[in-house]
Amino acid sequence: MHFSFYIKRKMDLVHMIKQYGRTSLQDEPRSGRPNTANNDWNTARVDELIKVDRRVKLKEISLKLDILKTNFYEIVHDKLGYRKVSARWVPKMLSDEHKRQRVEISQILLHRCQQEGDETVDVGPGGDHHVRNKLLEHLITGDETWLHLSTPKTKRDSMTWKHPSSHVTKKFKV
Repeated sequence: MHFSFYIKRKMDLVHMIKQYGRTSLQDEPRSGRPNTANNDWNTARVDELIKVDRRVKLKEISLKLDILKTNFYEIVHDKLGYRKVSARWVPKMLSDEHKRQRVEISQILLHRCQQEGDETVDVGPGGDHHVRNKLLEHLITGDETWLHLSTPKTKRDSMTWKHPSSHVTKKFKV
C-alpha cells in the first residue's frame, strides 16, 4: 500500500470523527425498513438460477430477482458459499478405453504395413527415387475434438460459479 494512500484514508477518518462526532466505524441503528432481500426464499431462488446456468452473471440475476447487487453478493458468497472460478486448461483427456483402442488400431496398421509391404517407387523431379507406402499415404488420423454450442470468447466469459462441494471444472485444449 502506498504511504500517501494510507495518510489520505487516515485523514478522512479524522475528518469524519471531527465533523460527525463519530468514534465508531460500526453502522448505527437507523429508521426505515430493514433489509429483507437476504431471506431463505431469495437464497433458494439464487441457488436455483446458478444451478441452471453456472455462467450467469451477477448483474443478470440481481436484475431478474430484483435484488441489490450487494445483497446478492452476500447471498451467493456468504450464505451459499459460491465463488467464480475459471476452468483449468488441461491437455486432451482420453479415457482408458480410448487409449486402449488407439494402441490396438495402431498395432493393426503397423502389422499390416509390415506384412503387406505396400510400397511403390516414385521417380521425382531430377530423377530422385522415393519409396512411399500407399497404405500410409491414404491414412487419415485425428483426435476427438469437442465442439460446444456456445464457445466463450474470453477467460472471463468462461468463468462459472463453483460451490465448495462441486468438482473442479476442466477445459480441454483444442
